Amino acid sequence: MNLQQLEYIVALDIHRNHVKAAEHCHVTQPTLSMMVKKLEDELGVKIFEKTQPLKPTAPGEIVIARARLILQEVRNLKDFIKNEKDSIEGEYRLAVIPTLAPYLLPRFLNEFLQKHPGTSFTVMEMQTEEIVRQLKNNRIDLAILVTPIDDKEIREVPVFYEPILLYTSENLKYFQQEKVSLKSLTPENLLLLEEGHCFRGQVMNLCATKTMKSNNQLNYQSGSFETLKAMVDNNYGYTLIPELAASNKNKHVKHFTAPEPVREVSLAVHSGFMKELLLQKLRDAILKAIPAHFKKNDKYVRLRWN
Repeated sequence: MNLQQLEYIVALDIHRNHVKAAEHCHVTQPTLSMMVKKLEDELGVKIFEKTQPLKPTAPGEIVIARARLILQEVRNLKDFIKNEKDSIEGEYRLAVIPTLAPYLLPRFLNEFLQKHPGTSFTVMEMQTEEIVRQLKNNRIDLAILVTPIDDKEIREVPVFYEPILLYTSENLKYFQQEKVSLKSLTPENLLLLEEGHCFRGQVMNLCATKTMKSNNQLNYQSGSFETLKAMVDNNYGYTLIPELAASNKNKHVKHFTAPEPVREVSLAVHSGFMKELLLQKLRDAILKAIPAHFKKNDKYVRLRWN
């Protein structure tokens, strides 16, 4: 049994004629008759009497009535899905990684909510591994994070590519360079975010180190870029920061030589998420709020979050 067969018997009930019903369903009359016969054989009942015009049998009346209900429910489901895809109104739980939240959200979120008064967000800062778990458990609806994640249950919608910059103290050699080569970075004097932040792993990969062993008197790990920058400002070494966390006028900020490292920032949802228009509107709002060179960069190295 399939929906097509149910549509055929309903059409026959309306038109009471095989030719007219076939024309209505855009199939040939033999095809329609064959499919109805298969349905009758499967159900073990005759749906229509062999009269002119056609007339449903007593069991056929029941089958046709239930077929109408099923087809109506299918139409209702399609309408629901279309409405879900085409609407952005509702209350949503949005998770953002801590290394993005304070620098990205103020750029677009307030204006977005003003333009869409029927939409509201509960925003949570959350690290990547927890975001993935929460998306899979339906505890959050969508997230902004660094990708790729490479999880079949999570759908990623790339939005922009944010350059990674060097933030160096004045007493290091990098301070005198216009641009810095990634190959020149060493574990010495490197300040990192604490364990759990995906950006920490990205930095360690860039600096070709898996450990924090060095000859430093101080191995400092922080939970925020602002603390790391304050340490660097007072000649405690260097760190790497995403461009949104930097001020281009700051003398401690240095760009890397090409290919420049970037992190891919994406919207992420569970694979079953249906609010397509919401994803589109959010992506457009974010793109409008970020520097133009984040949108396309052919000479870069994309960092993986893990």
